[in-house]
Amino acid sequence: MQRGNNRMTPSRSFLWRPVLGLGVSVAMLLPAGCKDLFVTRQKVLVDAISAPGIAKPSGQSFRLLAQRTVVAGQQVQSGVVAACVVTALTTIGMYEAPGGVPPDLFIEVSYGMDTGGRVDPSTRESFLKLSARPNRRHASESTKDEEIWDVRVAVAGVAGRLETAMPLLCSVAAAYAATDTHTETTIQVPENSPAVIAVREGAIKLLDEKTAGNARTEAGATTAK
Repeated sequence: MQRGNNRMTPSRSFLWRPVLGLGVSVAMLLPAGCKDLFVTRQKVLVDAISAPGIAKPSGQSFRLLAQRTVVAGQQVQSGVVAACVVTALTTIGMYEAPGGVPPDLFIEVSYGMDTGGRVDPSTRESFLKLSARPNRRHASESTKDEEIWDVRVAVAGVAGRLETAMPLLCSVAAAYAATDTHTETTIQVPENSPAVIAVREGAIKLLDEKTAGNARTEAGATTAK
C-alpha cells in the first residue's frame, strides 16, 4: 500500500531551604495532571495505513518476517528488535504462532537509522515499519497475499544504538496497527510511558528466557555426547 507524497521516507540536591520549601509548596498546589508538564516527551512520527473494513488484530496469531534494514556503520542485534516487536504485539492481544503452525498474519519487519557523517544528531531519524499480510492459504513460512495494514513510526535525536529506540517505536507501532492516520502524524509519548516500559521489560524477559533455553539445549547436547 502506498500513501503517495505523504508517505514517510524513514539529581541534584539544593541546599537553600527557601528554594526547597517553595518547591514543596508548588508541588502541593499542582493538580495531578499538571505534574505531567515536567515529564520529558518524545515526538514520534506515525504514518499508518489500513485496508477498508480491517478490524484491530487482537486475538490473531502472527509470525515475523525480517525485511531489509537500513543501518550503516553499526551491527544491529536483530534478536533485540524481534523481542521488542513480539512483546509490543502481545500487549494489544496478539500472540506469536508456535513453530510449524500457520499464523493468521505474517508481519514483515524493517527498521533503520540515519548514520551518515553529515547528519545532524538532533535530526537523525530511527524508524520501524510493520507490514501485515493475511495468511489465507494457511502457509507456514510466508505468503504472497496483499498487504492489509502498514505502520511506520520514527523518532529523531536518539543517541546511541538503534536498539535503544525500539521499545518506544514498537509500542507506538503496535498501538496504531490496523488503523489509518490518513497522513503523517506527530504524537508525543512521555518518557515514563507505562506502555513503553512494558515493552522494554517484556523484551528483556523474552531474551533472558531464550538465553536460558539455549543454555539448557547446549547442556543437553553435551550430556548426550
